[in-house]
Amino acid sequence: MGKECVQRMVNQQQYAGFWIRFAAYLIDSFILSFGMGIFVFLFTMSITLLIETGNDAAAIGFMIIMYILITGLSLAYYILMPVTVWQGTIGKKLIGLKIVDADGNKLTIGRSAGRTFSMMISGMTMYIGYIMAGFTDRKQALHDMIAKTYVIQRQSEWQAAPIQENRPLT
Repeated sequence: MGKECVQRMVNQQQYAGFWIRFAAYLIDSFILSFGMGIFVFLFTMSITLLIETGNDAAAIGFMIIMYILITGLSLAYYILMPVTVWQGTIGKKLIGLKIVDADGNKLTIGRSAGRTFSMMISGMTMYIGYIMAGFTDRKQALHDMIAKTYVIQRQSEWQAAPIQENRPLT
């Protein structure tokens, strides 16, 4: 048997395709939009007040701070959520998905950040990078391929295949 007896990783998971991932993204977008909407409303009221009082420089400063905070909070959400026990965003958790690395493990903060920033490349390709998840064997979008990650159904697990030997039963 030799090399055939070597234990190998067998993935018994179901990869998450484009549409289920898109549904998770819509949930995340709603959550972020609602949360950010309250934040933007409060900042906008402050900016309006500053403009009405003739303090344009402060209003511009507030706008810059608002955009930096919105971008930072969004990036933090997409980078930090996959490294939690949920292994994905709230949308992915609610849909029953998780993000794993090539060995089936939870992502490190570095890999999660790389995946998140790679999403920009998926978007720059006229979203073809995202649509690829519907057509690749392992349902990987471009950013998953770059970061070497997979989005799988939560009930799926990675496990080692048993070693099969041709021994008579005793």
